[in-house]
Amino acid sequence: MEIKTLTDTLFADDSLEGVSRATGASTGDVLNVLAAALPALLNGANTQATQASTQNSFANALQTHAKDDTSNLLGFLSNANIKDGNAILSHLLGANQETTTNQIAQQTGVSKKNTNLILAAIAPLLLSLLGKSLQGNNSSNSSNSSNAFTTAAATALMSSLLGGNNASGLTSILSSLLGAKPAQQAKPQQSSGINPLNLLSGLLNVNPNRSVPTDEEENK
Repeated sequence: MEIKTLTDTLFADDSLEGVSRATGASTGDVLNVLAAALPALLNGANTQATQASTQNSFANALQTHAKDDTSNLLGFLSNANIKDGNAILSHLLGANQETTTNQIAQQTGVSKKNTNLILAAIAPLLLSLLGKSLQGNNSSNSSNSSNAFTTAAATALMSSLLGGNNASGLTSILSSLLGAKPAQQAKPQQSSGINPLNLLSGLLNVNPNRSVPTDEEENK
């Protein structure tokens, strides 16, 4: 998966509007929070994929969320499962969840409450997109769908997504997003303080140490 493929979906107009409906936040606030949080969320997913203690549950979570019907982004996100999203966030961000959320809220000028809601609304979609990417990679290489969600496949996906040109591409994409939709900026005086370069260097310093929950764990 290319980083642009992922961001094109996460930052699509229907995605922003769907999260806005689910949380009550403006689409401008949604855009700013997602742009600020994406490096930390991706880094958390990468850690989940590479740590021996979390690899299996992360691969299982991707397999579960690959089944989500995201064909209608507006509908899917308007009815976002906030409880599921909060569970995902607690594992992607680990012990740094509150610190990261506070930092994003301060940088964007969005309330901490809305920042939390926005991140919880988008988290299931992020895992779904990653899971569908694994599923798609497998369908082109093998007839055995179970091979798509191995720990090695999940690790390779995150390495590919965050490595090489994708890493530098993320900075460019976030920079262009924050400048390309000024009409959506609910608080333009705050948005000028968001520096994607600083976000990439600062927010990527996340060291989650818990696994993403499976459906069985979430229902307990």
